[in-house]
Amino acid sequence: MRGNSKDPRRGAACTPLWLARAVGPWDMDPFSNPRSHIVSTERCMLEVGGDGFGDRKTPGSYRTRKGAPLQHATDATRLWGQPDYLFTLRAFNHYRHTRWCFLLRFDPRPEWFEEIYERAEAIAVPRGTFDADARELLSTTFNFELAPGLRASGNTFPHALYYRRAEDITEAVKRTCICWRKKPTR
Repeated sequence: MRGNSKDPRRGAACTPLWLARAVGPWDMDPFSNPRSHIVSTERCMLEVGGDGFGDRKTPGSYRTRKGAPLQHATDATRLWGQPDYLFTLRAFNHYRHTRWCFLLRFDPRPEWFEEIYERAEAIAVPRGTFDADARELLSTTFNFELAPGLRASGNTFPHALYYRRAEDITEAVKRTCICWRKKPTR
């Protein structure tokens, strides 16, 4: 079950198409699903037996599908992370050595916030929801694409892209987000 909704489909929310296009391609997406718009060379999906945590002992280990060989993300791996909030800190710790970008709430209260924020070189907060083709603002609220039949929760937390490397921010992200660069404190 995902969050307080008790609906397992809640965890299948997707990065909206306009933002997936703006962030561009990645090497790895360990917490993907069949509806995802994120372009990545490798991705793990529970629906085919994929496991973004691999053997659980080795940081960066993962399996793309059931029976696939164990693989490892390196410090050069460009990783897209949109994990379930129930295991955000665990996901971050598993992939913290990579060249990551996590799409998460911009909220200082969760246990993971300080750890991720302090290690990020740059933050990008979407200005709202955009039309992927017309490039125009549709709403000043950021919205995920929900699984079919699922209604929005009404929770309007702002979200942010937390980048380990500031140079990974694309021009399209700069046009649609409020961005700032920071020096990691650790």
